[in-house]
Amino acid sequence: MTMLTTGVRGLDELLGGGVAKGVILQVYGPFATGKTTFAMQVGLLNEGKIAYVDTEGGFSPERLAQMAEARGIDPEKALSKFIIFEPMDLNEQRRVISKLKTIVNDKFSLVVIDSLTAHYRAEGSKDYGELAKQLQVLQWLARRKNVAVIVVNQVYFDSNSNSLRPIAEHTLGYRTKDILRFERLRVGIRIAVLERHRFKPEGGIVYFRITDKGLEDVEEKLKS
Repeated sequence: MTMLTTGVRGLDELLGGGVAKGVILQVYGPFATGKTTFAMQVGLLNEGKIAYVDTEGGFSPERLAQMAEARGIDPEKALSKFIIFEPMDLNEQRRVISKLKTIVNDKFSLVVIDSLTAHYRAEGSKDYGELAKQLQVLQWLARRKNVAVIVVNQVYFDSNSNSLRPIAEHTLGYRTKDILRFERLRVGIRIAVLERHRFKPEGGIVYFRITDKGLEDVEEKLKS
């Protein structure tokens, strides 16, 4: 199975070699934990075009250019790989994801939905049947077009378990084979927890930090 590097040695190891083509990876966590930077970085560091569905206005060309420059990559060349879609509501999101079936070809290596659930939360929708249909399209894309699919998800506070849980947890959990949870540890330091994987044991933890380059490994001395 072909893998896309995350650019973070620890994350690649946690995911069994990187972000796999042919499956959907769900990345969820609170605000400002590095989810969008992660998705952009996977696109930046690997060959091929990226279909990036930005539902929250989180994709920043300036940030991508900063990451590219810090890594010695031509910013214009990096930006030209990203095909950005900005659906403004649930209906547009459905149309855009459906249209990806005719847009994504063998020049693409990655599809990102950032985030899949933002419009559901904003519009107060509980129509997770529609969400399941969109995930079905994404699963088709992953398998038929041999691309990696990253689905970014948001969290809500679940009073029953007294913890933050991913939105539409069961609907997304049914279709996403690999699940990463990002958390903020302290200023600059984040952790990634492997919640589910096709062949790796769950519960693995990796530390990373957010810098001008994007996401980077954390040196041992910074963990303590």
